[in-house]
Amino acid sequence: MKQKRARKWGIALGIAAGVLALLVAGGLVGYRLLTNYFVDNYYRGAYTPITLTTERIGETPAEHHLADVPWIAAPLPVCQSTSLQMIAAQHGIVRPRQYFDFLMGFTYGASSLPGVEFAPFGTDPETGLAVAAPHLGLVRRYYVTDDEALYLRALRYYLAQGYVVRLALDMGALYGAEEFLAHSEVLAGYDASGFYYYETTCIAPATCEAGQRQPGDEGLYVPDERLLDAVRSQARRLSYPWRYALTIFEPGPAEEDLGPVWKQNGQAMLGGAQYGPKMGADAIEALAERIEQRGTRSDVSEIRAAMELAAQFRLDDAAYLREAFPGDPDIEQAAALFDQAVASYQAVRDAVSDGIADQAEASQIAAHLRDAATAEREIGEILLARAQGK
Repeated sequence: MKQKRARKWGIALGIAAGVLALLVAGGLVGYRLLTNYFVDNYYRGAYTPITLTTERIGETPAEHHLADVPWIAAPLPVCQSTSLQMIAAQHGIVRPRQYFDFLMGFTYGASSLPGVEFAPFGTDPETGLAVAAPHLGLVRRYYVTDDEALYLRALRYYLAQGYVVRLALDMGALYGAEEFLAHSEVLAGYDASGFYYYETTCIAPATCEAGQRQPGDEGLYVPDERLLDAVRSQARRLSYPWRYALTIFEPGPAEEDLGPVWKQNGQAMLGGAQYGPKMGADAIEALAERIEQRGTRSDVSEIRAAMELAAQFRLDDAAYLREAFPGDPDIEQAAALFDQAVASYQAVRDAVSDGIADQAEASQIAAHLRDAATAEREIGEILLARAQGK
């Protein structure tokens, strides 16, 4: 059961990677052509893809391995921010994962999406990476192609040039699992037949041990064809307009204005989507309503797993804000509200530990969730006000 829940959260991460696309799809069921148009426009506009061409790709040695990247693997489903943590470390920026959660907005907000009724993630990781990069003195480059031979050449070329290559792929296909598990991995080397990668989250179906290993560690190995299958599977399941994509980060000017970060994180907390599944505080309230409606028929194992993760993320976010912005009254208020949300999530987790006994208990659980939603909505308003300089 624990392994199944871990896989479910892997799916949550992947669904977060296509948040707006799924929102549009949810709001326009039955209008496939129009849906595809909006999904395509979203990806091409928000992801700023660069088409790979043969002119961009030079010759490469038969094998190469990066010697300046630590392997950091988390015991939680935080593949996106852990990917960025390793990339930043290569550039001399050594910070805890919570710093990258903040810059990406990765652990801020919530989602209620097809296949996962509630997940404590609210920001599309691809756009989160784009927002975070300038604050690390980096420029994000997102390359796409439908040509698998060109793609394999590009992966080897950028690795040989010294870049960490970050990939969005189906973790299930990578490890031979049956379920779709959208995920983020980083490549650290290659040979003639495949690639070495640093697993970002050591949860099922991965069998690695969480922790940090020294730069130059060999990593895990995947043959060309299996890697192609995993990348292609995610593209198909999330309706990307391309079959293959890779992300690299180049040095660039450093951005000090955190306005875009505050805005991104505040919007993730608030939600407010007109169409499709609920997001942010709206997603928390939607979960409360479903638990009231289902009562004793609710899936308490899924609820408990969601609450444990939500409580952990909000604890981490509160601790980071207090450390990074000491003495700022508005941030102190936001951190205190995170604490309130944590208490509400923990109350729900404890209540469902032995099932939901009756409708009265279901209503009490829903009340705790609405308290969490109120706190998170207030946090969103504080962060948005900070983005506006208020």
